[in-house]
Amino acid sequence: IDSGYRGEIGVILWNMSQTEQEVKSGERIAQLLIQNVSSPQTVEVKELKASERDSGGFGSSGK
Repeated sequence: IDSGYRGEIGVILWNMSQTEQEVKSGERIAQLLIQNVSSPQTVEVKELKASERDSGGFGSSGK
């Protein structure tokens, strides 16, 4: 959902059981967790400077 959206938010509810379920008006069936999504600016470089770790992969830091 982007910041310009002003419409309603809906929930799709799917019964995966073999028994019929009844959802009554006012029952709580979902939660909404709002999180900030950052979009950092990227900078393209021609070459990366050397580092202590260099190109070592998983576990190469020794920590």
